[in-house]
Amino acid sequence: MKAYILAIAGAVLITAVISVISPNGKIGKFIKGAMKLLVLVVLISPFTNWFGGGKFQFSEKEIGTDQAYLEHCAALLSEEDEKRIAKNLEEEYSVTADIKVTRNPTENFSFQKITVKILDYGIIGQDEHINILIRIREALQKKYGCITEVT
Repeated sequence: MKAYILAIAGAVLITAVISVISPNGKIGKFIKGAMKLLVLVVLISPFTNWFGGGKFQFSEKEIGTDQAYLEHCAALLSEEDEKRIAKNLEEEYSVTADIKVTRNPTENFSFQKITVKILDYGIIGQDEHINILIRIREALQKKYGCITEVT
């Protein structure tokens, strides 16, 4: 009984404070009406035992992750990375490449793997294109810290 009286007093006190600080007008009327409903719910909560045969409580649900949403976010981040890496390779190494970035959707979207397929080596000096694959792979591994394949 003591908890019930304290709940009523708390609800009335919160309602009074919110009524004082709420704005005048339509929004203020809405807020005041919602607070009146809160007090009403607190007042009738003991009577739910008579009608419902149990306590007035919310059912507990386990909160889980939405794996499909995380995979979608990882795919969007991968697309942005692919564009950024392709632009970087074109500017720095004068190569056109098809990039495939895979991110882990469960661990803070960390990089899993980067696959680079060189489509056009562009104009490079004499024999510089021979070790360009190694340079690109090492640069990407150093920058992103994941498995990198360059072909």
